Amino acid sequence: MIEPAIHLNLHINGQSRPASEGGRLELRSPATGEIIGSVPSATLADIEVAVAAAHDAFKSWSALTAYEREKTIRKVIVHVRTQADYLGRLMALEQGKPLAQARSEIIGACDTIDYYAAEAPRIEGWTNPTEDKNFRSWVNYQPVGVCGLITPWNYPVSLLSWKLGPALASGCTVVVKPTTVTPLSPLAFCAALTEGGLPAGVINCLTGSGATLGEALIRHPHVTKIAMTGSTETGKRILSLAAPFLKKVSLELGGQCPAIVCADADLDLAAKTIAYKGYRNCGQSCSSVNRVYAHTSIHDALVGKLQAIAERMSLGDGLSDPNVDLGPMVSCDGVQTSREHVADAVAQGARLVTGGKAPEGEAYARGNYFRPTILTRCTQSMSVMRDETFGPVVGFESFEKLDEAIRLANDTNYGLVAYLFTRDLTTTVRVSEALEAGTVCVNHGAVNTNYGPYAGWKDSGYGLELSRRAMFEYLKPKHVKVALG
Repeated sequence: MIEPAIHLNLHINGQSRPASEGGRLELRSPATGEIIGSVPSATLADIEVAVAAAHDAFKSWSALTAYEREKTIRKVIVHVRTQADYLGRLMALEQGKPLAQARSEIIGACDTIDYYAAEAPRIEGWTNPTEDKNFRSWVNYQPVGVCGLITPWNYPVSLLSWKLGPALASGCTVVVKPTTVTPLSPLAFCAALTEGGLPAGVINCLTGSGATLGEALIRHPHVTKIAMTGSTETGKRILSLAAPFLKKVSLELGGQCPAIVCADADLDLAAKTIAYKGYRNCGQSCSSVNRVYAHTSIHDALVGKLQAIAERMSLGDGLSDPNVDLGPMVSCDGVQTSREHVADAVAQGARLVTGGKAPEGEAYARGNYFRPTILTRCTQSMSVMRDETFGPVVGFESFEKLDEAIRLANDTNYGLVAYLFTRDLTTTVRVSEALEAGTVCVNHGAVNTNYGPYAGWKDSGYGLELSRRAMFEYLKPKHVKVALG
């Protein structure tokens, strides 16, 4: 299906405007390679205008009561929900995921922002007993100020909402810098928030070079907080750039997520969950199941069940065929990495069970497609078990003793999510406590929930997102101590 080209502008101070120097970035479909539209290439001058707009808007937005902000945000989200079809279509067009999944992401993002709107009036301070009857002491929280939000391409609106929700509810204003890979849907989402009634300047969105704009946001004296989802390498660079300015920083970074499947596990459930978390969005998720440690007694049966699911999955352009299970990967780089990890594993003795290559046929010739892949007889020396593939590739290794599975699962610099499949409560408690990850999912794959904190351990993060505690990433405490006359 040939879509009309989409050409959007920057969103600054409630207005749609071109980049100051008129430059634009061309966008291509990951499914067909065709040009699908363009966005402006913002400059440092545009950063100055956007930050100034956010800085000015902060004065009035932060002065509202928490109840007033809740009411405004809820009204705004009602409007954005009416745009879910349009926004979802933009996402499917630029990112490649099937249309139903893209639309679901928009609705989920609205749910997240709604969740944080309700948290606005629940920010609690406290009073302290004092050493003298003539002293009074209390603590309250105030918004940090203008926040720079740097977002990725794999879930371009969902992961933006994880930052927007607590930022807006706490009284902060924002400058959003989405990736140049999938800029259309986050840009349109930000504009829809303003169209729905968010005051001008509260949210601004710039597209363009990440190196130029991201660094300018980090260094800008009026930007007091940076939140980013991306690679561990980029996160560490952001920390180093922000350190001289002592800015608040929160980072959601990479993962190399293990799943341990015990002898007593429900194998149908385990296979379905591993397929969902290993292959959904073509494995382009920090929380994807990358490697499976299966007890020797059930290893082959589990592999067989997963193989049956993987080989039933349909691939295609999710815009032209809404019933496909998987769309293309967002770029040819992802396909190349997946191929390299498969080749490395096979060269070291792994067995390719299924997948390992692009599907054949004219329908796939110009897109970034890769089949759901299973590798067995894997070892920790293989890239697929050590590095983040960010593709639909799952490696298997068997184990005899549970302590060995835990050791292998923890043998990584990452610590984002781990999965466990067992029917035994004692095993659940002991293994979940031993796994070095910020989130452990037992017998399910529903990783991200608004009420649960999402915090990466080790090289997987800094600070946290989601849950009511994420509000405090956008707040600063103030102690007031009064001497009575």
